[in-house]
Amino acid sequence: MLDFIVDFFGAPAIVIGVIALLGLVLQRRSAGDVISGTFKTVLGFLIVTAGSGVIVGALDPIQQMILQAFQLEGFLPFDELVVAGVAAKLGRETALILGLGFLVNVLLARVTPFKYIYLTGHMMWIHAGAWAILFNQLGCSTVVTVVLGTIVQGCYTTFFPAMAQPFMRKITGSDDIAFGHGQTLLNVLGALIARTFGNPEDSAETIRVSDKWSFFRDMAVSMSLIMLVVSLAAALFAGPGYIEGQLSGGQNFIMYAIIQALTFTAGVLVLLQGVRMFIGEMVPAFRGIAEKVVPGARPALDCPVIYAYAPNSLIIGLIVGTIAQALAILLLIAIGWPVPIPSMIVAFFASGSGAIFANAVAGRRGAIFGGFFWSFVGLITASAAIKFQLFGDLVGLGAVGVGFIVPDALSIATIIRLIAKLFGL
Repeated sequence: MLDFIVDFFGAPAIVIGVIALLGLVLQRRSAGDVISGTFKTVLGFLIVTAGSGVIVGALDPIQQMILQAFQLEGFLPFDELVVAGVAAKLGRETALILGLGFLVNVLLARVTPFKYIYLTGHMMWIHAGAWAILFNQLGCSTVVTVVLGTIVQGCYTTFFPAMAQPFMRKITGSDDIAFGHGQTLLNVLGALIARTFGNPEDSAETIRVSDKWSFFRDMAVSMSLIMLVVSLAAALFAGPGYIEGQLSGGQNFIMYAIIQALTFTAGVLVLLQGVRMFIGEMVPAFRGIAEKVVPGARPALDCPVIYAYAPNSLIIGLIVGTIAQALAILLLIAIGWPVPIPSMIVAFFASGSGAIFANAVAGRRGAIFGGFFWSFVGLITASAAIKFQLFGDLVGLGAVGVGFIVPDALSIATIIRLIAKLFGL
């Protein structure tokens, strides 16, 4: 049963499909509509997943080039690897918190004004694992760990989407979908700070480009050009020997860098197409849940659902997020704290989302600040979590050389640690 819980929520396409099926059935739609809507929802989500996979696959070698070029070493801020690393010791607790926490989320959405159902499967798993680790390291028994972890999980997955929803309304222009991701806190904080000096009327999405440079208006072209500069620069600094010997399988290092850059853009285009299809099917299907099970409910979904609404901000976030990580690493080296390995994945997915949130309330200045803020603060807090052992002895639990970076888990864990200190734990 525990394995089934983990496998079920670890296959978000199936979770989404079941939710869509239930929603359509509750609306008493025809058999044809139920079948069509369910399959299109699942396929749309799988297209999003495929696009994300292509993006990550293209960014990873570029990141390896950067590490080789500047001889950087440190811990890898990769939440999934932390939870996977402790699975042998805390897999049972993680699974129970995951499954029971989802039920608490549905219950809270039913009885409180916060009508959000969290459907980002891998984030649910990451946070369930984080609570299992935290309470275990505080010396709690298995039963207490599961009970407290379930309560925290249910509250987190209900209330954090509510915190992000005012910004989601501005981003999407509607109240149909919510934001369900572990980066929520920094997205919101960056947007709130940017709102003090930015102008929402001066949106990054309305940047004017002269006819001479009109090709920059096409996101596919502009993103390709930016990634070509990044990838080629990384390749030149890393050198042909390393790339052709370790990454490209003998392919010319310049050609390899070009292909990775263009593959990244292709992945983004696939992802955006999947988002359009997924949202187009998921929102109508979810109305059945909202009408019958949790009146007024909204699905809280993964960060790519907002990318199609602000592609310019997404690109800005990628650029400034990369710069912010370099500056954060220099600062951490200077003060002698643990150094997170820079992540192009964080620069795209996290800083991109941070830029979109801030752009919605503060325009292009906000987009620049929001993207920079996320990566800079994100790396600092990830380093602090390792230095001060926020989650205890991760190495002893089996998570070697990795650490958490999702700010939602880090912030909640910090509060729980402070409360535990008051009780002498």
